[in-house]
Amino acid sequence: MTRTAFIGECMIELAGTTPGSIFGAANLGFAGDTLNAATYMARTSRLLAAPSTSDNGDNNDANGDTRVSYITALGTDPYSDAMIAAWQDDDIDTGLVRRIDGALPGLYAIQTDDTGERSFSYWRNNAAAKQMLQGGHDATLRHALAGFDCLYLSGITLAILSEQDRQTLIDITARFADQGGKVCFDTNHRPRLWPDQDRAIASYQAITPHCDTVLPTFDDDSALFGDTTPSATAQRWHALGAREVVVKCGGEPTFFSVRDGEGEGEGNGNNNTFRTGTVTPPKVTDIVDTTSAGDSFNGSYLAARQTGHDVADAIAIAQKVAARVISRRGALVDISDLDLIGL
Repeated sequence: MTRTAFIGECMIELAGTTPGSIFGAANLGFAGDTLNAATYMARTSRLLAAPSTSDNGDNNDANGDTRVSYITALGTDPYSDAMIAAWQDDDIDTGLVRRIDGALPGLYAIQTDDTGERSFSYWRNNAAAKQMLQGGHDATLRHALAGFDCLYLSGITLAILSEQDRQTLIDITARFADQGGKVCFDTNHRPRLWPDQDRAIASYQAITPHCDTVLPTFDDDSALFGDTTPSATAQRWHALGAREVVVKCGGEPTFFSVRDGEGEGEGNGNNNTFRTGTVTPPKVTDIVDTTSAGDSFNGSYLAARQTGHDVADAIAIAQKVAARVISRRGALVDISDLDLIGL
């Protein structure tokens, strides 16, 4: 069994139901970039898993050979309780969620325009997740992660932490990688969460040498680093140490580059060989809400990779899931009827 831990923040979500309107009816839910990715990894793993039953006909493992865990901090309030229960219903392990008396989850409101693009307002300065590594929980994680194969985090995970806790997480990540664990990272850059651009770049550059897989979005990286092409984005992450880079490009073809990877490739003059390529996503004409497009892609991609699919096939699976997600309202949508076998 492959065990993957996702670490980050999940917040209460208020999603307006009328595009272009601030006030009025809204749906109450929860979401967060790493939680979204964890959820779609769990759900996609179930779709990709071959049925496995015991002698009495019971399913041995709802997620096949994949186990997904989520690491964060929550309060002991009813909203936190409901989040925990929902994650468990999705076969996400919650044993490493820190519960803090008197703390509450963060909150955000989301509005979408007529094209499906979204805007956010946040109330997260005192969110419980900012304390996820405090109270001795960092030591708990150092010990617990020895039992995992993969660790996933994002730029948002790093951004919400204090300087001291951010460095602690980088140290935990480095130790995990040194012990043979695979680290996956999505910059998911949000400028408003950082005191300045240089601090964000320094943090991303500090974590990347410990990463096997980086899953950036070209628009984000182009704005932050000045990349002119997805290939340039991939090569920059390779230069920092990443082996596998998949650059999400919205409705344009997804670019991938794997160092010393699966098959013939191009040399870069530094004794490294790269397998590169693009995968064109399906055309989506009914875009409703792009809130979790990248997160759903990332989680589904990792599910496909961990069930033996090569990079291009895993991208095609992730694109199909993301296409479903952006054609529905909300970050977490039902994908149980998707046919992902044979893509």
